[in-house]
Amino acid sequence: MVKNKKVLRYIFSGTIASLSNFIVLYFLVQKLGLWYLTSSIISFCSGIIVSYCLQKFFTFKNNSTKNMHLQFSVFFIYNLCMLGLNTLLMYLFVDVIGFWYLFSQIIITIGTAFINYFFFNKILFRNEQKRLLS
Repeated sequence: MVKNKKVLRYIFSGTIASLSNFIVLYFLVQKLGLWYLTSSIISFCSGIIVSYCLQKFFTFKNNSTKNMHLQFSVFFIYNLCMLGLNTLLMYLFVDVIGFWYLFSQIIITIGTAFINYFFFNKILFRNEQKRLLS
């Protein structure tokens, strides 16, 4: 039951972080007229901060602030790798396949959510007895 609550909190947190990402993406493309790939990178980076706070404190109940700067650094570097994957997939889906950029971002977000949950749950935000970085 506890694991199910954690999954539900993860889905909720991910949804909020993704919505913030999508809103920034839409605003940058539609209102400011920026190129969709540049907008995707900017919106992805803004979502990193929202995601870190929600995942750390709400989803995985990792309330320790000890070495938080190191933990955020790992989270940021991991997300930079995911940004590379996100950008590559956005390019493939939009320019090669011809999908709409927002539809592409939704598909990519759902696909990477599974990878992220494993990394956050098993590595970055492990419980106190198993934690790599508190």
